[in-house]
Amino acid sequence: MRALIAVLAVLLASCAGPAGPAAPAKTEDATAELKPLMEKMMADWATLDPSKVAQYYAKDPGLPFYDVTPLKYSGWQEYEDGVKKVFSTWKSIKITMSPDFKAYKNGNIAWATFTSSFEITPKTGEVMKGEGRNTEVLEKRGNDWVIVHDHASAPMPDAPPPPPAKKK
Repeated sequence: MRALIAVLAVLLASCAGPAGPAAPAKTEDATAELKPLMEKMMADWATLDPSKVAQYYAKDPGLPFYDVTPLKYSGWQEYEDGVKKVFSTWKSIKITMSPDFKAYKNGNIAWATFTSSFEITPKTGEVMKGEGRNTEVLEKRGNDWVIVHDHASAPMPDAPPPPPAKKK
C-alpha cells in the first residue's frame, strides 16, 4: 500500500510541474494599459497611410481582419492592399473613440471593445458621417501588444416603418 501511495504522489507531482498545480490565468482589466495604444492607432488610421498602422498588427498569414468593406481580409498584406484602394478615393477620415472603451487581458491575450464616430471626406461627393463598433483581439509578443484579429462594423440603418394598412 505504501508503494502505491508513493507512486501516486510521484505521478501527481510530475503532473503539477515544479511549481505545483497550474492555476487558471486571471482575467484583468486592461483598459488603462490598452486605451492609449488604441487611441494612437485610430489617429494613425486617420493619416490614410496603412504603413503607419502596420506596427499594431500581427503579420501571420491568414489572420482574419473584418472591416466595413469588403467582408473579410485574410492576413495583414491583404488588409493593407485593400484599404489602400479604399483610401485612394478619400481626402480624409476623422475617427473619435467613444468613452465606452473597455479592455481585458488574460495572460498574453487581450481584447478591447469600443464604439466610435467617424467622418469621411471623399475626394468627390458628400461627407459621410456615421458610427461604428470595434473589437480588437491582441496577443503580447515580446514587449508589444499586436492585433491578431480586428473586427470593425457599422450598424445597419433602422428599418423603415411598415406601410399603412389598406382600408377595406
